[in-house]
Amino acid sequence: MRLGVGSGSEKMGALNLGTQQGTWYAQLGLSYLDADGFPLPKGFKDYKAKPTDTGSQRENAYRTDQRLSFKIGLTPNATDEYALGYVNQDGEKGNPVYTGQSTSGIRYWQWPYWDKDSLYFISSTRINENNMLKARVYHDTYKNSILAFSDASYSTQLNNTSFPSAYNDSSTGASLELANYAVANHELHLAVHLKEDEHEDSNPSSPTKNYRDVTTSLAAEDSIALTKNWRLRVGLSHDKRDAKKVYYWPTGSTSATNGLLELTRLLGDHGSEAYAIASHKTRFPTIKDRYSAGLGSALPNPDLKPEVANHLELGIKGSPWTGGKGQADVFYSRITDLMQNVYVAAPTGTCGVGSNLCAQAQNVGRARNAGLELSLDQVLASQWTWTGAYTYLARRNLSDSSVQLTDTPRHRLYTALTWAPSDAWELRTTLEAEQGRKVAVAASGKTAYRDLGGFGIVGVKATWKPRKDMALDFGVNNLSDKWYELSDGFPLPGRTWFVRGSYRF
Repeated sequence: MRLGVGSGSEKMGALNLGTQQGTWYAQLGLSYLDADGFPLPKGFKDYKAKPTDTGSQRENAYRTDQRLSFKIGLTPNATDEYALGYVNQDGEKGNPVYTGQSTSGIRYWQWPYWDKDSLYFISSTRINENNMLKARVYHDTYKNSILAFSDASYSTQLNNTSFPSAYNDSSTGASLELANYAVANHELHLAVHLKEDEHEDSNPSSPTKNYRDVTTSLAAEDSIALTKNWRLRVGLSHDKRDAKKVYYWPTGSTSATNGLLELTRLLGDHGSEAYAIASHKTRFPTIKDRYSAGLGSALPNPDLKPEVANHLELGIKGSPWTGGKGQADVFYSRITDLMQNVYVAAPTGTCGVGSNLCAQAQNVGRARNAGLELSLDQVLASQWTWTGAYTYLARRNLSDSSVQLTDTPRHRLYTALTWAPSDAWELRTTLEAEQGRKVAVAASGKTAYRDLGGFGIVGVKATWKPRKDMALDFGVNNLSDKWYELSDGFPLPGRTWFVRGSYRF
């Protein structure tokens, strides 16, 4: 059981129950979260001609979330399991208003409901000594509604061909995976996946728009023990996506064959290994990528092509020394038909009052990604531990250097230091930092680019455990009250605090 309070009048609670009764088990989870908003950081400024965020709290940033989940399972023997699960999530939230210097993207929206239901069945059955069959069937439904208003008073609701908007989506799928161990030194996996995605967009003043995609995939993978210390993994899949139902535009389909090779070398008896990976991957554009008009803020692109990447990776992971566990790798990717949102010219008013630009997902050309990732968990002393992770990513548009690649930082760092002076107390401090993130903004009839400022965010947390079954957390995030953003015009919370208690019974 957990209870907590925090900045922005945040209140939360959660209860998790479980039982194991011989060959069957059951789990139940309940949670609730409610907040009025979050504090704005020191020095923040709303650049709009008519500012909406002039106080200490982010306006229209309220949120409420309720979640129920249960799972019941049967384990008739040591190898088999059959489980049925259900998750229900009901939400309501405001949409904070853009605060940047662009004249586009200013919207006064609220979401009266944001709900999701998931029902699933999973199983694992050992057929005989050499074969294991895994199955998964699921059905997800997702419903939400957006209300739009004329200004920040939220008193006059817009009624037009875009608003109010209601989405009714579903995703239904199944997969089967057979693992076979009959051939010495081989672990063969065969899999088939089927998924159907449906999207319904309705509005009282315009026709209901229906879309349906069906995705199928056949995959095979073989893990081969070449020698005591060398392993080879070979994978191949063929994937297809059919647009079975499309509003206004023609239906169509696309397909791709993907592959993977991974060679691993064990290093000694302490679990360390070096590896090399080569892969060919394809990312299909979704219904949203191809057909969404962004509720009047974007242009659809039904001709959007799949994104294809050839990827190389070299790395090492394991325990390099006593008390340490880490990983280091370098990677290089060449991408064709990279998908990215850009701003394009449109008749004034197409994507908002007074705006002559619209966002659109496009294939911006060939690109190169290269970088490295480092991580380490280290025991420093009997009471001290340290965790660190760093990523460097260099991206380049090889087709058109004037179209810059956006929404990823060049440098990202996370580190945490933990001190446990006694069994009852634990103190933890964290640092999250990044630099080199570019974002696209609408400006002067074209796409412009903004370099977001780098930042370093410090958090502290103290945990008190008066008993083994009880814990109380006190913490502060963004200790220095830093103004930072991951998207233009949308500031993240300033200094926030929380107190949370938990009890196990």
